[in-house]
Amino acid sequence: MLGNGWGGRRSRDARDEVPDGGAQPRRTLPLVALTLAAALGAGPLAAAQAAPSQDDVDDARAAVADAASSVAGMEVRLAELAVASEAAQLGVQQAGEAYTQAVADADDARAAATSAAEAAEAADADAEEARQALLAVARQLARSGGSVEAIEAVLSSDGFADVQRRTTALNRATDRADRSVQEYRAAQMVAATLRERADRSAADAEAAEAAAQDALDAAEQAQTDADAQLSAGQAERDSLIVALAAARQTSAEVERARQDALDADRRARADAAARADRLEPAAPAPSSGGSGGGSSSGGSTGGSSGGSSSGGGSSAGGGGSSSGGSSSGGSSGGSSSGGSSGGSSGGSSGGSSGGGSSSGGSSGGGSSSGGSSGGGSSSGGSSGGGSSSGGAYGLGTGSSRGSASAGAAAVAWARTQVGLPYVWGGTGPSGYDCSGLTMTAWRNAGVGINRTSRDQYKGVLKISYDQLRPGDLVFWASNPNDPSTIYHVAMWAGGGQIVEASRPGVPLRVVPMRWSGTMPYAGRP
Repeated sequence: MLGNGWGGRRSRDARDEVPDGGAQPRRTLPLVALTLAAALGAGPLAAAQAAPSQDDVDDARAAVADAASSVAGMEVRLAELAVASEAAQLGVQQAGEAYTQAVADADDARAAATSAAEAAEAADADAEEARQALLAVARQLARSGGSVEAIEAVLSSDGFADVQRRTTALNRATDRADRSVQEYRAAQMVAATLRERADRSAADAEAAEAAAQDALDAAEQAQTDADAQLSAGQAERDSLIVALAAARQTSAEVERARQDALDADRRARADAAARADRLEPAAPAPSSGGSGGGSSSGGSTGGSSGGSSSGGGSSAGGGGSSSGGSSSGGSSGGSSSGGSSGGSSGGSSGGSSGGGSSSGGSSGGGSSSGGSSGGGSSSGGSSGGGSSSGGAYGLGTGSSRGSASAGAAAVAWARTQVGLPYVWGGTGPSGYDCSGLTMTAWRNAGVGINRTSRDQYKGVLKISYDQLRPGDLVFWASNPNDPSTIYHVAMWAGGGQIVEASRPGVPLRVVPMRWSGTMPYAGRP
């Protein structure tokens, strides 16, 4: 019996137990099987000797069952540890995205505070100008003597025409004074309102900065907790592997390789299912017409998905490293490792039957649909026009201002950053987070996109995955039906590969595409 609690009925023979801490058991499955055979009798000679009691037979059978149950329990626990490792990495990425969003919110709040302060200062200047104008009118009235001089103006006038002229001039001066008073009061009210708004904006900015710091602290704590969990999980995994090796009479190295292969196979099957789901042709949507059209960009330069990762590295949504020694970058099973920004490799499915963008062979014509709001070769509608289907962020929603050449340029630039460290909230030049890399890559290609992965998904043109070309963006979420749960974005590099800033401790890299946890659509900036 293992100290961790696996196994069934305890053998009466204490020697059948496996000591706590993963020490090798004193009796293995083959030995137990021999014991059972001896207990049941091996021939006439055994029968001639003292026959085993029924208790002995029951004990031997129970020992076999206990050992088999312990092995099964250990394998279950190993699978649980692999899933826990991926969950820990996912938690780090979610915390990182929360920090990035908090930083973006703080930046927006600071910009709003600066704008409000400038408006308040301008209003103060207008109020002072109005005050000076009012003082000038007051001095003019004081020099004219006010109402007394009004009477004198009438009495000393030379005829009716002169009375009318002097009275009109005095009324105009009085009207000007009234207007000056009203303008001054209005300017004061505006200045006070804008000053109050500026003070609120400054307080909001301060609160946003504090929230960003809290988010950073939470992200760093998530990383610390994940490291501790991964370390503890690895130690437990190593102990279990030693125990399994003893139970099967193999070596720890052989058993570790076997468990790594099991983990890789589990991830590969999940990834293959997700890939098949994402590459399933979308249902054609009715044509809805676009508000601004770019021209179709012509063939899909990057090709299709090009083969999914079939081994390690398909941790849930971009974690990248598998537990217990499997490759952190993912197995290259079936995918091209070239990753060039050019041609397709590995299973291009041709034109889209319902994608949101035209990319060579698309069956619905070349005009842009789905609301591409700018020129610049936004890729146009596939079968039926590619209009929105699926709500505010469905297929064909968002806009594209880039082009195939701009996407290739963005990928080429991103490749030059490979090897730099992942940095919380980083936008370069010494390090990046996931959306910082994609934003900066596209900015270097001449196209501006939003700062966070969630805002990037909301803004870009949604396309089907069989329309992917280099430079397009792929997103991962804890709930693929909810864009607010997006926690990672990477850039399609072509040839079944992506370039990404994955998580702390993993440098910027080019790896095979991971399909598990992806959003329903890719995005084209």
